[in-house]
Parts: sequence; C-alpha cells; structure tokens
Amino acid sequence: MSKKGKIVKLVLALALVASLFLTGCTSNGDNGSNGDNGEAEASLTGQRVRVVIGSTSTGGDTYLTSDTVTRYLSEKLDFNGKVDAIGASRALEEIVTTEPNGETIMMFHDMTYLGVAFGAYEDRYALENFIVGPRFAYSQLSCLAASADAPYNDLAELAEYLEANPNEVVKIAIEAGGVSQLVFNSYYSWVDETYGDEVSSRVRAFISGSTDEKAQALWDGNCDVMFGDVTALEQYVSEDVDAQIRMKIVGITSGERIPGKDYKTFAEQGITLGGEPFVFDKEYSVFYPADMPQSIIDEVDAAIAEIAEDPAYIEDLESMGFRAGYLSTEDNQEHMYQKRDSLMEMINNSPSLDELTAE
Repeated sequence: MSKKGKIVKLVLALALVASLFLTGCTSNGDNGSNGDNGEAEASLTGQRVRVVIGSTSTGGDTYLTSDTVTRYLSEKLDFNGKVDAIGASRALEEIVTTEPNGETIMMFHDMTYLGVAFGAYEDRYALENFIVGPRFAYSQLSCLAASADAPYNDLAELAEYLEANPNEVVKIAIEAGGVSQLVFNSYYSWVDETYGDEVSSRVRAFISGSTDEKAQALWDGNCDVMFGDVTALEQYVSEDVDAQIRMKIVGITSGERIPGKDYKTFAEQGITLGGEPFVFDKEYSVFYPADMPQSIIDEVDAAIAEIAEDPAYIEDLESMGFRAGYLSTEDNQEHMYQKRDSLMEMINNSPSLDELTAE
C-alpha cells in the first residue's frame, strides 16, 4: 500500500474512534437528570399524568379535592392531568408498582396509612414503600350525627346518657379500616377511660358503607349515631326537613369550629386521647412511587405552594367545605409520620372491631 493510502486509513480510523467517543458521552447523559451535561431534568410538563385516588366515588371528598388541585396543577405545569377514581386497594397497588416517570401519581387522605394501621391493607402499602408528597388541602368536616330527637345534643351528653340509663346501647355507623373507625375508636377509648367498661361496653360499632347507606341505617333505626361529613349531612339539619329524617351534628373532629357554624368540637366537649384533646383533620396529599425524580417532586411542590395562595383555588375549595393548606413534601412527610405514630398506641390498644361491633 502506498504511503498516501496508509495516511488516509489512519485518518478514517481516528475519525471513527472520535465518533464512538462522542456517541458514548451523549448516551451517558440521557439516563439521568444531572444538569452538568446540558440534559433536561425530568418534568411533568407536556406529559399525560394519571392521578389515581383512593375512592371510587366521583362526588366524594377525595375526588372533589383531587380534581380541583389537578386542574390547577395541569395549567400551572402545562400537563394533561386526569383523575382516575379506582379505589383505595387499586390506588395503593398502583403507587407501589408503577414506574417513577411521572405518568402516574396518587392523591389520597389519611386512609393512606390508617388502612394499614387497622390491618385492612398489607404492610407492603406502608408509607415507607412510596413517597409522601405535599399536602394541598384539608377538611374540618368529619363529624358524628344523630337523629334530631335523640335524648342528647352532643357526645359528652351521650356518655352521660348511657351512664344514667344502664339498659341503653348506642350503635355508631362507621366504615371499617379508615377515618370513621379511627373516630369511633377514639370516642370509645375516651368513654372507657372516663366512665369505665360498664358504659363503654354499650358503645357499639355498626359497620356500614357510604354516607347514604349510613344515613339510611340511621333512619331505619339500625343505628343511633353515624359518621359523615358536615357538607353531606347539613341538608338534613334544617328545621324545614321532615322530622323522620332530620339530624343534628353532635361533634366535629376538627380542632376549631367551622366558621359560621355552631357545631361543637370533640376537644371542647372534653374528649381526649392519651390525655390530650382529640383533634383530627382529614388531610389530602400527593403521593409518588419510590425513586420519583427529585426534579418532579420539586416542581410539584413549587406549583402547589403558589396554587395554595391563589384566591380562586381557595374559593373553589371553600365553596365545597374544604380549606387550602399547603405543606411542603419535607414538612408533610414529617407531619404524616408523626400523625400516624401518635395514633398507633390507641389503635393497638383498642379492642378489635369484631369485639366492638353490634350483633
């Protein structure tokens, strides 16, 4: 081969090596979110985002709050978000198995950890197995209601009524494994500590389903008190309502009275848990699969922090009875773990629901 031909081959070989080297550098930057090589960080912008929720109802509190914040988030971050009401079991399964690419996130409330705490769901769905994101709303509306003609006007009077009437039993309609069971167990524990087993043994659970089903059980005389949300039950509180279905709110679990309402809180009635006033606001949060890119977590945090200050968002929530209440991912993680752990002693020490359920 001529000297000129050898030089040409050498130049081509060097060009090939350079090409492979540059290709390798480029491909190495595609699989991460490190901004040092100019690659874009992971983002929800431009994506179709499926928001699974722990409810099958499209008219309940979980859907209403999640749909509201999803609409605002979609506009703020320029993605196509859609709420999918698939229920608690399926939503939890999705969040522990889905790919952490931003295409699927979960929005739910305290049932997220309470279901596991009460044994309704497996330990694989514990908070430690996915990421607690920011809080975007909370509710002051959780309450217990009784028929309007009940011989007590609040929960403290109910305990006194049972003490004075040893043959009476009060059945409280709840759903197993969630917020309503927590509220029932907390009230039962307070009655037991304050009045003893002779009275608390006559506070019984009546296992039911939706708010409508619990209300029907109350009207049919199958229970005496029911768990629900103020917004759903206020239609039955008015004096204009037929006496057969009229109700009264006998206690709300929030730490403060609902503005403009006269419903007493558990705390101001003297109901305590572990020596402290019993307060429980239902809180609504975003949840991510494990290993979700930090860039997505950060952009959602920043967006919800802004949305929570938007007067239109605040008004939309308050028109449905909810409150805007942002907590960052970092703060909400600490808050939710502490909230869960503070309730575990009561949950673990309470009798099983089988023992507390009315025959």
